[in-house]
Amino acid sequence: MPFFVGLFLGIALGIGLIVFFAHSENTRSRHRSELATTIAAFARMTVEDSRKILPADFYPSWVVFSQRQKLTWLNAHLTKIWPYVNEAASELIKASVEPVLEQYRPAVISGLKFSKLTLGTVAPQFTGVSIIEDGGSEGITLELELQWDGNPNIVLDIKTIVGVALPVQVKNIGFTGVFRLIFKPLIEEIPCVGAVSYSLREKKKLDFTLKVVGGDLSSIPGLADAIEVCTELPIMNNCFYSYF
Repeated sequence: MPFFVGLFLGIALGIGLIVFFAHSENTRSRHRSELATTIAAFARMTVEDSRKILPADFYPSWVVFSQRQKLTWLNAHLTKIWPYVNEAASELIKASVEPVLEQYRPAVISGLKFSKLTLGTVAPQFTGVSIIEDGGSEGITLELELQWDGNPNIVLDIKTIVGVALPVQVKNIGFTGVFRLIFKPLIEEIPCVGAVSYSLREKKKLDFTLKVVGGDLSSIPGLADAIEVCTELPIMNNCFYSYF
């Protein structure tokens, strides 16, 4: 008789332990599932969602909500295709910039053209993009912030009024600025955009070095300043607009 009582108690205790562990595992699994759902919901939250949940008083002073989004994916692809962009854009830039340089040519220079123009091996990087909301506009406006510390090979053949020919190399170009793209008007036919306009919305930095190949640029007084103005001013006047 004691044997059967012990057997019954052992079976009951075993079944109880099995039920307890099963219930415990189900509870832990449910908690993990709820936690994963909560984390996924936070991951899908936007800046506007966080502003609705937490008032501004709860944020420390160092928290900044930026409207610009990162473009890591675009920079990765741009780096891959940059050698092809370099080949295609170099001739296009040369053909379009030379007439502009001639238009802004100072009196001390009688001739100005490119003998070499390549954009180098370093691709520019887009550091942010933002969409400009304009309720009254029937188009799309984007602002792209671009940074380029390039190693281009640019040589200008410059002839002065005194008959001196100087090959001037443009080196160590550093540029940071914000470009604005306007897709307008929107149409009902492919590619759904009637025209694309662009401009340099903001120039944050533009640095470059001028060096005479095999000579000294300072040998002719005032020539260095004239060349610098001649190369920078046309670009700024043709690309830089503050308002549209």
